[in-house]
Amino acid sequence: MVGCIDFETDSYAISIPVLQKQRSNYVYIPKTDHHFIVTDFYEIEELNYRVHYLDEQMPVTISKKTPVPILEAGRAYIIDADWNDTEVYANHPRLGKEAVKAFISLRSRMGAKSADVAHVEVEAGIQDLLGTPVRSKYWISKFSALVRSAFTSGQPSGELLRTMEDARLRWIEKYSTKTTLKLVLQLMQVQHLTLQASQARKILLRRFEGILATKGIYIPKSELIAYKELFPEGILPAIRADAEDHFDYWARGGQIGKLVNDQVYTLLNPVDQSQSRKHEPGKWSLPELERILLFFTVLGGDDHLLEQAGGFFHPLYDVLLADLEHYASDRYEWTSALSGRVRQGFLDDLSRITDIVPTDRAPEDDEWMKIIGVVLNNLRKLEVLARIVRLPLRSRDSQEVAIKGIDYRLFDALKKVHLARNVRQIDVLLKADGN
Repeated sequence: MVGCIDFETDSYAISIPVLQKQRSNYVYIPKTDHHFIVTDFYEIEELNYRVHYLDEQMPVTISKKTPVPILEAGRAYIIDADWNDTEVYANHPRLGKEAVKAFISLRSRMGAKSADVAHVEVEAGIQDLLGTPVRSKYWISKFSALVRSAFTSGQPSGELLRTMEDARLRWIEKYSTKTTLKLVLQLMQVQHLTLQASQARKILLRRFEGILATKGIYIPKSELIAYKELFPEGILPAIRADAEDHFDYWARGGQIGKLVNDQVYTLLNPVDQSQSRKHEPGKWSLPELERILLFFTVLGGDDHLLEQAGGFFHPLYDVLLADLEHYASDRYEWTSALSGRVRQGFLDDLSRITDIVPTDRAPEDDEWMKIIGVVLNNLRKLEVLARIVRLPLRSRDSQEVAIKGIDYRLFDALKKVHLARNVRQIDVLLKADGN
């Protein structure tokens, strides 16, 4: 709200808010019900009245009550629609008594409209919304405003209740997989319209299945994180609980298992084999592997339907494990190298995992920091891959994963060196561990 209409009267005037969107020149005025609840906005191309601009702008939101401006003696007083006369005087002691009486009288007359009339208007608004449904926050806000208007006017009839609930379900069925989870949850949580927990879970579960059918293993990370919170037990266990019978579960779960298997196989075995990465750990980023692990975890973690898909990552896991065992298993090699006595063969090994390694000299300290960073990053990749390929590990944190063949004391020392930015500490750290 940037101002209000100045009707240019000699005395006080209950005015109309003038609104503008941020970073926009369009002018709007609010459409309200008889309780001052904003149900929509009218776009005004030409106002034909002077605007009295406010010193401070105020937010006006659909489904909330509009502020009521009163102009008196060239000054704007902004009234909360629910204030009684005492509250008005307390907040605006300079506002004249006649203006306050006019506001209280106006509110009383508007509120006297019968519930039946108000509910007819709400039903007409719902039908209008269904005529032009869109997958936007604006549509949901208008729907929420109409629901609030209906209940503020009195208890809706059973028929009106069914109309509102059917409208919500029809929107969910049409748009739930095409819009954000945040908007779906907002519509499901509209005040006054109850939704049983079991029904809500069913809606959200079906939505995930729909998104999975279209996006597959490439479901956005934000969706995965949200669904991990909604279904901590996993999607497949939730489907098992939701399924009508054993056959229904296997039909839905089997379809998911096949889709995931096919897409993971294609990811690791593309048609153009020159693009294959299943033996190339360096071509996988840690965030990409973590997102894949999150995907498996959200689906059901250790569910056997995901075992084959996770197994496709075994070649990548084996190569990375062999690499780490090769260049990160000799503590003497590392203590010697970081102390300045580096062997060329050791540098050649490290050069296969990163191009940071110089070819004609020993690395400088800052170069060692980058090399150690790559080595530590590869260990984190290996721990993520271990949880992908081994079902029992998927529900565990990385700190709980121990991989045979990995010298964890050496890696702990490398982590401390990297954190302290001091390569010379490696010998002292390993000796302190009893080596």
